[in-house]
Amino acid sequence: MNANETGTVTEQLIDVRSLPARERHPTVLGTWGGLPAGGAMLLVNDHDPVPLYYQFVCEHAGRFHWEYLEQGPEVWRVRIAKGDFPDPGFVPSQARVAPREAARASVPPVTLDVRPYFARGDTPCTAIDEAAAAVVPGQALILLVPFEPMPLYAKFDQQGFSHRSERLPDGTWRIEFLRGAVGPAGAARPVPCACGG
Repeated sequence: MNANETGTVTEQLIDVRSLPARERHPTVLGTWGGLPAGGAMLLVNDHDPVPLYYQFVCEHAGRFHWEYLEQGPEVWRVRIAKGDFPDPGFVPSQARVAPREAARASVPPVTLDVRPYFARGDTPCTAIDEAAAAVVPGQALILLVPFEPMPLYAKFDQQGFSHRSERLPDGTWRIEFLRGAVGPAGAARPVPCACGG
């Protein structure tokens, strides 16, 4: 951890490169949960952590600021600040997904819990569209929704996704979309989520 001139902790280093893929997101989110408002963490990774960005957008919108300090090709460093931030500081484009990620079998899934959107009376369409655009071949997009999103099945099928759905004991639907092989140019464009919003 680093401290500023007043002695307040401002930044915590978290290097996930040596961790198994399945432990990286939980480790980062656990560290994030322990940060005070005004604090930050410096994330060090061996690939672009943009899937984690989408998880932050879904779970912590307005409460984080994302700043790339180094962007590969071997090391990525991202400063993620905690506080009130109407602007996340970074907006990804579909071109940000590195080609080498398509071959990486251990890329963790992108998980979006869209139930808070519906609880607020908002629509999660933009978050779903952006997350779908960032998913690389072989990577899963997991949606947690309060109802079965039937219109998404056909739309995502047209974009090269297969899906598995399951209704959890609390009534939440867990839908796992898996992007298949790379399709024709433009296939990774965001798809309208047809969530009714």
